[in-house]
Amino acid sequence: MSDATGPALLAPIIAHRGASGDAPENTLAALSLAADHGASCVEIDVSISADGIPFVHHDNKLDRCTTGQGFLCEHSAAELDLLDASKGMPGFEGEPLPRLEAVFDLLEARGLGLNLEIKPREGLEAPTVDAIGALVERRWPSHLPLVISSFSRSSLALSRERIPDIPRALLVGAIPDDWQALVETYGCRNIHCDGSSLTPEQARELRLAGLGIYCYTVNEPELAARLLGIDKETGAQGDTATAAHGIFTDYPKLLAEYLGI
Repeated sequence: MSDATGPALLAPIIAHRGASGDAPENTLAALSLAADHGASCVEIDVSISADGIPFVHHDNKLDRCTTGQGFLCEHSAAELDLLDASKGMPGFEGEPLPRLEAVFDLLEARGLGLNLEIKPREGLEAPTVDAIGALVERRWPSHLPLVISSFSRSSLALSRERIPDIPRALLVGAIPDDWQALVETYGCRNIHCDGSSLTPEQARELRLAGLGIYCYTVNEPELAARLLGIDKETGAQGDTATAAHGIFTDYPKLLAEYLGI
């Protein structure tokens, strides 16, 4: 097993579910728009169909974002391919629910790095990780950055066994008191946390431990500047010892223009 150390670097601004403030989240349209807006890395969520095909979708159920109903994992890939994933976003009608393989093709074509969040339905952690791992081994372009994250501790443990050379991130809300033990247990190089709760003192401690720090979901420009240690008055980078390495945002173009990066 290969557990490298040091931060697994992505980008200062990562498009959360693509440019999801302006296009349907977790779709090819949102990922393409993120690239058009200058993003170099994106974040997506992945689970599996009833026949074990990885699809990019956040919720366990299909209802909020697609024309489908019920649990994604109870539908075949052929059924999921027929869905419209543009729900709530006029102008994107007919946008498909993407297979992970199609997303990999797009990211390679556009040169985008990836934070892949494993989102298994409870009880399906092992087949979800195995399906993702098989596709990563077969199709992920090795020259682009890739980090695996999950709120599911069992998924992190399984991914450490299945694809040990792919860096992992501990995904949390607020930084837990036992973060050091958790990082060691799951062999994580990053911590991805709620940006509204990270303090400079915590950031300093995590950096001293050699971890990458990425904060979600930061849509407020002032908060983004504070977390990244950028002085908006001068545009200069401040003390990186207390700054995050990057943020996830629904509006990558807005924040890049505000921050000048």
